Amino acid sequence: MNFENFKVGNYFSLGVELELRILDKLELTLQNEYNYIVKNIDPKYKNNIAAEFLASMVEINTPIFYSEKDLITYLKDITCDINKVISKKDLLLQTSGTYAQKNDNIRFDSNERYKNILDEHKILLEDFTICGTHVHIGFEDFDKALRAYNYSLYYLPLFVSLSASSIFYNGMNTGIHSYRTKIFDRLPKSSIPDYFSSYKEMKDLYDLLYKTNVIKSTKDIWWDVRIQPHFKTLEFRICDAVSDFERLEVIIALLRAMCKLSLIEDCIKMPSQILKQNMWSATRYSMEANFITNEGLFTIREIIKNLIEKAYNKSFLTKDLYIKANKILLKKSISEQMLEIYNKTNSLKEVERLGVIR
Repeated sequence: MNFENFKVGNYFSLGVELELRILDKLELTLQNEYNYIVKNIDPKYKNNIAAEFLASMVEINTPIFYSEKDLITYLKDITCDINKVISKKDLLLQTSGTYAQKNDNIRFDSNERYKNILDEHKILLEDFTICGTHVHIGFEDFDKALRAYNYSLYYLPLFVSLSASSIFYNGMNTGIHSYRTKIFDRLPKSSIPDYFSSYKEMKDLYDLLYKTNVIKSTKDIWWDVRIQPHFKTLEFRICDAVSDFERLEVIIALLRAMCKLSLIEDCIKMPSQILKQNMWSATRYSMEANFITNEGLFTIREIIKNLIEKAYNKSFLTKDLYIKANKILLKKSISEQMLEIYNKTNSLKEVERLGVIR
């Protein structure tokens, strides 16, 4: 396995993997139509979509961008094209961290790797109707990526709160605003990782896991954040899938700004129990969460606000993104909006409709 100590990478480039569901237009039920999309999508997008764990899902893999605005424009364009294709079969695109209605009509993709993963994890993956947003930030070299990796562990719960969209799952109100996070936490190679002091320390772990057949490649590590030497990026895997593109733009911008701050600020290292507690709080309460710091207890909104201000003062956020970030900060989380819709309508179908991509 090649776990490269890369030296020449892209300077804070951007890329996103966004997982989407394919649903029936009327009932918003899962439809196993990924192959139909592949056959009919505009050829210019064929290399930017991929199969996911379920046949009722499609993953968008964007090209490399250097502007959040350009990346979001691309996502709008490709989802528009997919919608044109599937509208001929009365289907639509939707996404959120979990599927709110009953998990019916599930068919697993025939990909050999997914078959092996399912065979290993058994019941843990039999109801894996979850969607996430993975954000890649490019780095010039491994050491800078590692510095940002360690720095980010403190801030990861902020992005859970901002993206939380999975309080309903398989017909149930779980009470947990990012229930997708807890589903993923069941897997042995997921969740909040450890701090690492050097390339060698991280490589030694990967090598041991590879040598003992726990992993077959770097793709088999599913931490909330991981370094991807192949892409020369730091990949953030913590976010629920987001259909609100303005919210997604803010999340991407803040992740990149946080990475830039990591090169000029010291890493705030917290005990693993505190990292876990902050993550649990964000998972459970989204934007109403509390956050433990060395100075005491704060609201997660206060911590997000502090990150926004630091990033803007260092010119790591444009004025436009600064305004958008503060606007999102004042909004309810997607999961809170889902609760409001359900309390008004008593309909999980209407909850699903919130995540429809037009």
